[in-house]
Amino acid sequence: MNAERGTMNDERLFRRAVKFIVHPSSFIVLSLLCLSAQAQTVRITEKPEGLVHGLVYVPVSATEPVSRIVLSINGVKWSEVPGRSGTIQVPVGEYIRRLRLRAVGYDSANNAVGEDEMVLNDPRPPFRVRLEAPRQLPASGTLTLSANVIKPEDLGVATVEFYVGEQKVGEAKAPPYATTFDVKAAPQSTYARVVARSSEGVEANDVVFFGSQPNDQIEVALQHVPMSVASGPGDVSAADLTLLDNGKPKKIEALVPASDQPLNVILLIDYSESMLEELPVVKAAARQFAQTLLRPQDRIAVVGFNQRLFWLTAFTNDFNAAAQSVDRVKPSGETHLYDSVIEMLFDLQKMPGRHALVVLTDGVDQGSKFKLDHVIHYARYAGVPMYPIIKNKMLSRLMRFGVGYLEARRLAGIARDTGATYFIIQKERELPGVYARLANELRSQYRIVFYSDASAADQWHDLAVSSRLGQRLRIPKGYFP
Repeated sequence: MNAERGTMNDERLFRRAVKFIVHPSSFIVLSLLCLSAQAQTVRITEKPEGLVHGLVYVPVSATEPVSRIVLSINGVKWSEVPGRSGTIQVPVGEYIRRLRLRAVGYDSANNAVGEDEMVLNDPRPPFRVRLEAPRQLPASGTLTLSANVIKPEDLGVATVEFYVGEQKVGEAKAPPYATTFDVKAAPQSTYARVVARSSEGVEANDVVFFGSQPNDQIEVALQHVPMSVASGPGDVSAADLTLLDNGKPKKIEALVPASDQPLNVILLIDYSESMLEELPVVKAAARQFAQTLLRPQDRIAVVGFNQRLFWLTAFTNDFNAAAQSVDRVKPSGETHLYDSVIEMLFDLQKMPGRHALVVLTDGVDQGSKFKLDHVIHYARYAGVPMYPIIKNKMLSRLMRFGVGYLEARRLAGIARDTGATYFIIQKERELPGVYARLANELRSQYRIVFYSDASAADQWHDLAVSSRLGQRLRIPKGYFP
C-alpha cells in the first residue's frame, strides 16, 4: 500500500463505482438497479460490524440455480468462486477505509440470479434497500420478491413494502424481508419496486424493470466538513466563501453554524505510567473544558487508554460526571496511542451531528499494531477533527535544539489535515488555557455542505476555502469521497 494515499497495490479495487452517503437523508438514486433472485439465493454468511483490518475472510453460500459467485469491491470485480459456496480472502490492509462488498450469483446461462452485500469499516452506513426479483414476470403462478436492507446497527426498520407496478403486493416488518403473491394481482406490469422505511422515518427505494439487464446503482455523497474562523470577523455566510475541490470551484449547498447541530466529543486521555503526575491538573482542566463546551444538545465521553481502551463515561451532558471520572484509574503500562486513536475515530463517526477527538498524551507510542502513517491516513478518511495536546517536557526541550521537529510536524499535520489545531505544552498549568481555547473554537464552528463528484475515484481530494471578507479560515486539507 501507498503510505501517503493509503491505496492498495491493485488500485482498481478502490475506484468507486458506488458512492457512499454521509447521512441517510442524503440518499439520492441516480440510476436504478435490478438483479434476478429468489429469497436469499446468495448469502454472505458472516458480516463483521466493527473495525476490521489486515486479511478478512468472506464466506459466501448460494442455492440453485447458482453455478458461480462473483465478489466485487466498491464496484470492481475482485474474485470468482465456482460452485455454490466458498471463502474469499480480501486484503483490507492497515490503511483502513470503507469497502462495499457485493456477492452476485450467476447460473449456467450467465444470468445474475441473486446477490448479497455488506459494508466494511462504515461506522454509520446509509439506509438503503436492494430489491431481488426475477428478470421476467411469469404469466401465471406465484412469485417471490425479497429485499436486502443495509442500515446502521442502531437504526430500526419499521416496514418494507413491495409493489408490482403501483399495486402493493406485500409487506414485511421483520427479516427476512420477502413476500409471495399471485401474479394475477398485477398483470402486464413492467416493473417491481420496494420501499423501506426506518424507525426514524428515513425512506429508501429500489426498482427492478422486468426484461432489463443489471445496471450499477449510483449514489452521490453529501459531504459535511467543519470550518473554523481562525482570525477576522466571526460571522460568515456561504455567499462570502469560495470552495475549491481539487482546484475546481465547488458549489456550497449550505453553511451550517455550530448552534444548529449537536456536538459529540471524545476526550481521550493517556493513562500510561508516564502520565501519573499529571492527573490532578487533568481532572480540573477536564471539568472546565466540559463546563465551557457543553450545551443541552452536546455530549462528551471520557475515554482512557494505556495498552487497552476503557470508557470512563458514556456520552454525557454532565460535566461533573466527566471530571469525576478522570481519576478512577491509576496510570500504568504502555501507551498504545495509535491503536486507541483509530478506534475512537471509528466510534465517533457513529454519532449524528458534529464530532471532535481531543487527545491528551505524552506523544510517545509503545506497542501499537498500527503505525503513525496509518493514523494519518485514517484521520483523513474519517473526517473527524483531531486535536492533539502533547504534554511532553522532554520533547519541548529537544525542540529548542532542533531535535524532535519531525515528530512534532507529523502530529501537527494530523490536526491540519482534519481542520483542527494542536498544542505542545511543557507544564500542567497550561492545560486549562488550552482546553478553554478548544471549547470556544468548537462552539463557534461551521459546517460546509457540498456534493462530491459522483464519478470520483476513492482518492484524496484537496480542499481549500477563502473568504472575500478576508477572514483566515481553517478546514480539513481534503477528504475522501
